[in-house]
Amino acid sequence: MADVADLVLLAGQLILENGGETFRVEETMVRMALAGGAQKVDVFAIPQGIFCTISEGLLTQTRVVRIHHRGFNLAKVLEVNRISRQLSAKILTVETAYSELLKVDRLPRRYPAGIRLLAGAIGSAGFSYLLGAHLGTVFVAGITGLLVMFVMEFLQEKEVLNFVSVALAGATTALANLTIKRFWPGVQFDLAVIGSIMVLAPGLAITTSVRDALFEDLISASIRGVEAFGVALSIASGVGSVLTLYLWIGGTLP
Repeated sequence: MADVADLVLLAGQLILENGGETFRVEETMVRMALAGGAQKVDVFAIPQGIFCTISEGLLTQTRVVRIHHRGFNLAKVLEVNRISRQLSAKILTVETAYSELLKVDRLPRRYPAGIRLLAGAIGSAGFSYLLGAHLGTVFVAGITGLLVMFVMEFLQEKEVLNFVSVALAGATTALANLTIKRFWPGVQFDLAVIGSIMVLAPGLAITTSVRDALFEDLISASIRGVEAFGVALSIASGVGSVLTLYLWIGGTLP
């Protein structure tokens, strides 16, 4: 039988694991605990874990949850928010709310691989188009973006470190675009490369870091900011290493 502590910790864990901001975790957990009958709640969350103390009558308990896997699935965050609102409105009880959260937890962590690959191709083509590329370059960016996503899927399946995976994917897109440029001189090389690596950019991590900073969650903002900087550095190192090697062997950049 689940108690209030089980409920709020699972809710906070789901939000953190799926890309939610730290302040959202703390606010949601406090609201759900108070709606579930707790008299006092103290929550401290960072991207790697949650510390929660709940007082119910004469009983006070402290729980800690370690976050091992983090990704981005805002549909799950939205579902947790829905359950929180329904609990606050007394539509759900603690038990039924916990059951609903378990259903959310069992949802797939990511979209199917085919959809992710297609989204990568469309996203890369779209970014290059927004940057002013002609249709031929847009097509090339879409193809290389698809290749980048395929490399990322393969490396993540092999459980390669994320920073290494991103660097290798960046190197792949630079190599692929250099090859295409050799046989199709009319391709706008720079716009094709930029478009195809934009799918690797840590946009949501940067946004979340800024929002955490605005809500004075400086530890979480720093952690997410360093993570985003690391991903950006990995992208640059992957692309830059291929271009540097190409110049070293006598090639010329278009």
